[in-house]
Amino acid sequence: MKVRKAIIPAAGQGTRLLPATKTQPKEMLPIYDTPVIQLVVEEAVKSGITEILIITGENKHSLEKHFDIINTENGKLKEFNKLLEKVDITFKRQSNPRGLGDAILRAKNFAHGEPCAILLGDDFYLNCETPATKQLIDIYENLEYPATIVGVEILSKEKMTKKGMVIVKGESNEVENIIEKPNIDSVVSDLAISGRYIVAPEIFEKLEKVTESSRGEIELTDGLADLLKDNLKIYSHLINGTRIDVGNPTEYLIANLKYAMLDESVKKEVIKVIKSELDN
Repeated sequence: MKVRKAIIPAAGQGTRLLPATKTQPKEMLPIYDTPVIQLVVEEAVKSGITEILIITGENKHSLEKHFDIINTENGKLKEFNKLLEKVDITFKRQSNPRGLGDAILRAKNFAHGEPCAILLGDDFYLNCETPATKQLIDIYENLEYPATIVGVEILSKEKMTKKGMVIVKGESNEVENIIEKPNIDSVVSDLAISGRYIVAPEIFEKLEKVTESSRGEIELTDGLADLLKDNLKIYSHLINGTRIDVGNPTEYLIANLKYAMLDESVKKEVIKVIKSELDN
């Protein structure tokens, strides 16, 4: 079955980026000249997605308005309008945020029994010859039997404690276990979930039965782990590209620098300023 639908969770409160996110969704913070959420949607469309459901929350009205098609003479906005004409975007509120798993569960009716891509709304990818989501879709659509695909990246032990750890069977890509935010003494793998998934329809049934974690949240990783318990296959894929997170002020600053420096003229100015600061 073709993957044509995508879920983008964007209901988080962005507390680590306060006060910048006091009245503005973190997904709308600009990366140089483009909001994070736009970069995510662009990736989805370039991956062949034709329907997107964005899960929003309180104070996210500007996010929804950003995806209106408007009459404009601005060249960049005209290009954005062309992209929006290729995809149907709808929104659904997660009025009582209870974690990523709960946000995904809001999309059960949208999925309607189809496999769906999941793209986290607060990170994006650079240096991808093939869009990150398309890499996963290509694997899924070439499988003999349907399965869930999780994008992964290689992380240190220290960083793994804040991510979902993926344990694979031997030298294969078949996932044996997924553990959310393991204690550093429990880290036995350097593969971390990297914000991109293709999930089988069965994930919604599993999420409905997941109990709240110690953080009071429904964890998507718990739902994935329950798929494994029922012998439903999950495969990992090391995404070919650079994942850029905007979860805290330092990461946000780095994200802006890396994205802006894709423009050679801007890159020269940035390097000039940095050299000047280092010389002082």
